[in-house]
Amino acid sequence: MRSRWPRTISLTTLILLLISQWLNTDAQNHRRRGRWAERERAGLAQAFKGITTHGRLDRNLFQIESTGVSTAPIVAAAEAFLEGLNDDQLLRVMFPVQSEEWRKWGNVHAYPRDGVSFEELNGPQRRLAFGLLGASLSAKGLQTTQDIMKLNETLAELTGRPDAFGRWKYFLTIMGDPSTESPWGWQLDGHHCIINYFVLGDQVVMSPVFMGSEPTQARSGTFRGTRVLQSEQETALELIRS
Repeated sequence: MRSRWPRTISLTTLILLLISQWLNTDAQNHRRRGRWAERERAGLAQAFKGITTHGRLDRNLFQIESTGVSTAPIVAAAEAFLEGLNDDQLLRVMFPVQSEEWRKWGNVHAYPRDGVSFEELNGPQRRLAFGLLGASLSAKGLQTTQDIMKLNETLAELTGRPDAFGRWKYFLTIMGDPSTESPWGWQLDGHHCIINYFVLGDQVVMSPVFMGSEPTQARSGTFRGTRVLQSEQETALELIRS
C-alpha cells in the first residue's frame, strides 16, 4: 500500500505557508497604516494654507457668490442618507464643518480612513449614498465615480487582494449639518477616487478632487467592458508623444 505520509506532509506544509503568507500580509498592512498615520499627524500639525501649485499658494480661486441654483436637492439627499444610518454609523459619519477631516484623505488603498464605508452599508443604505452622489454630481461625474469603484473590484480580482481592493472600499463623511444656508459638505475617500464637496447656500465648491483608475478598463471579470478616463488617457499620451 502506498504511504499517505508524503501527501499529508505536503498538505500540512501548504497550510503553514498560507497561514504565514496571511500573517505577513496582515503585518505589512499594519506597518503601512502606521506609516500613513505618522505622515497624517505630521501634515495636520502644519497650518492649513489652501490649494497650492508647486508649493505656491493659489489665491482667489473661489469667490463667495450666489449662483442662483438651489442646493435643496443635495440637502434632501444628504438628510435621507443620514436618516438611513443606525446610531453607530451616524457617530462615525458626522463631523463639525471646520473639522480637520477635510484634510484627511489619500489616494492609496492602505490609507486609514474615517466615516462609513460602502462595504458595511446594506442595499437600501447604498442606494441612499449613491442618491447623495447623484444629487451632487453631474450624470457623467456619477458614472465615472461608480465605474472607478467597479474597476477597483477588477483590481481585486487581478491581484487576488480583496482585503486591499474592491468596489465597496470607499468611505463617506459629512461635515456640518446639511443646510441650504449654513456651510456644510461631504467627502468620498477611497483608492483612486477622492471628492471633497463643500456647500455654502446655493454655491458648491469641489476641491480637491482626485479621479484615476488602475486598470482603466476591465477586459475580464465581474465588470468586463467597464472603461473610464479614456479621453483623458489619450490626451495624456498625445502630450507625452509630442
